[in-house]
Amino acid sequence: MAFELYQPILKPPARAEPLLDAASIPWRNGLLVRAPNWLGDTLMALPAIYRASRFVPPPCGTFVLCSQALAAFWKAVPWVSDVVSFGGRRSGWESAARLRRLRPGVAVVFPNSFGSAGDVFWATGIPIRVGRCGGGRAFMLTHRLPAWRHGEGVGECHQLSHYLAISAALGGIGWDTQFPPLQVPGAAEIAVRLGVAGAPSAWLAVAPGAAYGPAKQWPEASFRAVCEWWCGRGGRVVVVGTAKEQAMAARMAAGLTGVVDLTGRTSMVELMAVLGSVSCLMANDSGAMHLAAGVGTRGVAVFGSTDPVSTGPIGAPWVVVRGEAACSPCFRRTCRPDAEPYRCLCSVNSERVCRAVEFVLGKGE
Repeated sequence: MAFELYQPILKPPARAEPLLDAASIPWRNGLLVRAPNWLGDTLMALPAIYRASRFVPPPCGTFVLCSQALAAFWKAVPWVSDVVSFGGRRSGWESAARLRRLRPGVAVVFPNSFGSAGDVFWATGIPIRVGRCGGGRAFMLTHRLPAWRHGEGVGECHQLSHYLAISAALGGIGWDTQFPPLQVPGAAEIAVRLGVAGAPSAWLAVAPGAAYGPAKQWPEASFRAVCEWWCGRGGRVVVVGTAKEQAMAARMAAGLTGVVDLTGRTSMVELMAVLGSVSCLMANDSGAMHLAAGVGTRGVAVFGSTDPVSTGPIGAPWVVVRGEAACSPCFRRTCRPDAEPYRCLCSVNSERVCRAVEFVLGKGE
């Protein structure tokens, strides 16, 4: 079985002239980033957000506006000065008041929704607002890039290209995937407290869930086979995921020795600590995949209905495994009624994934 490490493909736009001159921007107290709403999108945008932060002159800061669910993640990012979070779908008056007190001079909007542009337009008083057109939101932005079309870049380049183009509006920018490592203070102690103790080389993490739907979820029996293989080598397994995935994880791990099930039992910071304390993660195309890569942990991902060229992991050595299905990527949550059910996933056998784990662990930095 031949494997290769995943390499994101970046594609600058045909015209990439900056919309602003970073040296002459009236930064006031700094830069506000309206961050993506989903964990996976956040990790894919992280190199671009880091690039944008590097334009900010000291002593100005980089501030992040995000959903409450991602606040703990952003607070663990060392180059972010402050985090303003909101509950529900939209920013409210309380977060707007905090933003006015922070007094950023520039806002960069990474999501494409109307509401995300509104979050930095209504009641914040930020004079320069950068983002993409589309969805009737152009009037809320002072400096606009072309609208992003749904499906743009599929099979051609990584979604990070879309985010880097937004950062490039602030000035000349390098097109790469680099960002400082994400480090959780006291990560080793947190992992030990949760039962993940000992050398990282002994531990394999598995994340069998995917919030998107069944068309992104490799079969439970296949995950279990990988766990049995790893434990049979004398290793330990830690299972991670959300509370909604607890029943699935319990079925998958039932009767296995050497398995710690933390599904639904970790905070964001605890999950980062655990993922940073293992040798490898085996996952679907999911937020856990992106988070593990972001904390520097290598891994193996099985892709089904989605496109690894567009949304593969960034930040650490990974192997992407795909099945044999002419209809993939279809981006559906479930299979079409006339299709062979989940062939894109079921055609990936556990032996292939085990060999991929061996391969990625054997590769140097």
